[in-house]
Amino acid sequence: MIDALISREAEMLAAAQAIEDGIGSGQLQLLTPQPDEVDDSGSTAVEGRLLVRRALVRERDPRLRRAKIQQVRRRGGTLMCEVCSFDFTVTYGELGADYIEVHHVTPLHVVGTSKTRLDDLACLCANCHRMCHRSRPGESWRTPDELRAIIRASAQTGPHAASASVS
Repeated sequence: MIDALISREAEMLAAAQAIEDGIGSGQLQLLTPQPDEVDDSGSTAVEGRLLVRRALVRERDPRLRRAKIQQVRRRGGTLMCEVCSFDFTVTYGELGADYIEVHHVTPLHVVGTSKTRLDDLACLCANCHRMCHRSRPGESWRTPDELRAIIRASAQTGPHAASASVS
């Protein structure tokens, strides 16, 4: 770092000033790519640098996650994905015991500030959770029920549908 500062002092001071200005204004500016970071082939990239990010996040109460898991257990259910039935304990043994992601059926950005009930939450595996949140042009988030319907439709029309119906 010191060698870079000494050999490219003006450039480094300008970068430091851009960071300071960005932090002060709340709008960090993109720094220009450094000559040693550019890879025209696209097969390598510099990673691992520490970056500072400021973002607004919606408040979530971690007690609700614990309460949702307790609710599933009290009802005698297995802690598994409500969409695809993936069970972390079956796949990962003790490492996966008591693990599941808890998802808001209707995203908080839609409902805004409100009281969340346990019935507003769903237990999902990481893959289903990501697919509920995945957006594409013309599409938005999807509920666990909608994702379950997509999985069923895909299973009926997908490349393995014929072999699945034979077995």
